[in-house]
Amino acid sequence: MDPVQRKSFLQFATGCSSLPPGGLANLHPPLTIVRKSESGDGAYPSVNTCVHYLKVPDYSSKELLRERLLSATLQKGFYLN
Repeated sequence: MDPVQRKSFLQFATGCSSLPPGGLANLHPPLTIVRKSESGDGAYPSVNTCVHYLKVPDYSSKELLRERLLSATLQKGFYLN
């Protein structure tokens, strides 16, 4: 990821566009990444930003994971799921 994509990912996953002093190790609560159950290639990643909880579908390829994650980071607003 380039710096702009990393910033977008961080905003998507945590609700903040920058890390705290000391970096990811000082992010509280820590970023947790889990498999999103009962979803596949058609689903997109989702997050609970308050607790830094990233839910990622079990994609069939790394390329699809990258595509869906980058697409999700560009979205604005939210959907309660």
